[in-house]
Amino acid sequence: MVPIEFIHVKMKEKSNLEKEIDQSLNTMIYVFGGEIVVHNKVVKDGELALLSYGEKLLISSNKKSEFLILAGPELNEPIARHGPFVMNTREEIRQAFIDYQNGTFVNNN
Repeated sequence: MVPIEFIHVKMKEKSNLEKEIDQSLNTMIYVFGGEIVVHNKVVKDGELALLSYGEKLLISSNKKSEFLILAGPELNEPIARHGPFVMNTREEIRQAFIDYQNGTFVNNN
């Protein structure tokens, strides 16, 4: 099992959030409503902020905002992708297409 954090945050106008992130995780924040300030940097609607490993997040919002905090470890695995499928090898991609076309594709997440 891979340790991840997926947090959907809605902030009111003139509010603050403090959140600890595990030292072993890479973190990013995707803003999809409003605008926030993370460590004195403005992140606007539609923008992504990439952060360092395991930080104490200090987030403020001057207006109503909504965003995702996403954190997880670096997996160091190969990546193969084609169309909507992302796997670790080309053979897994071929099998995903076969399964999808046969109606037997199962998402095991």
